[in-house]
Amino acid sequence: YIHESAYVDSPCRIGQNTKILHFSHVMANSIIGNHCHIGHNVTISSGVLIGNHVKVMNNATLNSGVILQDDIYCGPSTIFTDITHIRGKSHSISQIRPTLIKQGAHIGANTTLAAGLSIGLYTFIEAGSVIDRNIPDFAIVCGNPLKIDGWRCACGTELSFKQLKASCSNCGNHY
Repeated sequence: YIHESAYVDSPCRIGQNTKILHFSHVMANSIIGNHCHIGHNVTISSGVLIGNHVKVMNNATLNSGVILQDDIYCGPSTIFTDITHIRGKSHSISQIRPTLIKQGAHIGANTTLAAGLSIGLYTFIEAGSVIDRNIPDFAIVCGNPLKIDGWRCACGTELSFKQLKASCSNCGNHY
């Protein structure tokens, strides 16, 4: 489903059962997987790759170089920057660095992510955070300046480490 007010430039690929809501713009050479939800007023720039079962909520901006693996949640007004050294001249396009968001990550509303980073598996980023460095798998992060505030299992349960080991009280996974 693509709302009549959305712009989808070609060529791009949009998977089955994906919804793109009103006033969104998907630019050429983007790929969006199956069973995705693109909220209203979302901008997806050229060269963005989105996996399956991804939700990109209202007013988000995904600039060139963003790669979202499967099962990602991108909260409202999430901003992905596209270059690391911004200058007003057009030659800056060659400075775009890929930003990888790994499977199962949750990005809270109003989060800003600098270009060229890797966000770990099942990471949970609290709303309003500024992400300026790589984030390890299963971390709960928040704030500006950014800090690790805990760890969460793939099932969503918070983990408590003892002697560098943890077991999930809900699903039994070991870390």
